[in-house]
Amino acid sequence: MSSVQDRKPRRAALALLLVTLLWGCTFVWMKQANEASARHLGAGGLVAGVGLFMALRFGLAAVVIGLLPSVRRKLDAAAWRAGLWIGLALLGGFLLQMFGLHGVSPAVSAFLTSLYVLFTALLNIVRSRRMPHPALLLGAVLATAGAAFIGGPPQLHFDLGEWLTVGCAFVFAAHILITDVWTRRADPMAATLTCFVTVAAGALVTLLLGLASEGGPNADALLALLADRGFWVPMLLASLLATVLALSLMNLYQRDLDPVRAAIIYAIEPIWAALFGIALGFDQPTAWLYFGGGALLCGNLVAELGPKLLRRGSTLPPNATNP
Repeated sequence: MSSVQDRKPRRAALALLLVTLLWGCTFVWMKQANEASARHLGAGGLVAGVGLFMALRFGLAAVVIGLLPSVRRKLDAAAWRAGLWIGLALLGGFLLQMFGLHGVSPAVSAFLTSLYVLFTALLNIVRSRRMPHPALLLGAVLATAGAAFIGGPPQLHFDLGEWLTVGCAFVFAAHILITDVWTRRADPMAATLTCFVTVAAGALVTLLLGLASEGGPNADALLALLADRGFWVPMLLASLLATVLALSLMNLYQRDLDPVRAAIIYAIEPIWAALFGIALGFDQPTAWLYFGGGALLCGNLVAELGPKLLRRGSTLPPNATNP
């Protein structure tokens, strides 16, 4: 029985590691889609372009998941409540990150967004009214430092863009805890479907606001963007892999891990993003990449092995030594 219980967290950690790999790819896909949007919509079409991308990404994901009869049969009030809360947190984090990126450099954005690891630990303390394992806290600090400096030391100015990115980190931390709570109360895949519907609806509102704003793009520009392979190919990849597959794995397996442990694993995403960016010529490897990547890996090793080693040491006789 204990071996089965030990396998569940290990399997969950591997599933979430795959999630970070898929999210790392999203960096490239989003960059390609943003470049296509800029070509067709111009600077005034940024909000509409992002709203269109997210509406299509999550709308298509909802259609794909909704094709599964086993998921549709489990749609009930609990699934809609779960999807509403999970989706609102996800949408809020994405929008804050999008608007925050206007006024911050990639290094600052990476640092401030990485605060979600520490925010997850703090919010979990408030929720559970107990301190996490010391190894998890140390792992969270190491993971935050690694994600913060993987692109170089950030230069902070405490302006609006930075505060919006801090808000994004807080909302993403809330999203991790909300996922932990609601995927235990509702069927995870049914909640995934309703989450996609919620985000797609919110993104559609964002698109409409972008179209209605002064200087927003017209219908011809949107049709030209939709016909551009540089937009719809990355959108399809982001929808099917980074959304359908990644978020389904997240909702299915995160509940088998402590939320702080899950947040530390998610912090590995910048490593994949940096590696993919270097492979495609967007970035160059630096010493900070090795420092940040090393700190992230150390944080995960401490979080994974620390509790086991301390538990093992506490069961030894007083005069015994580890082999």
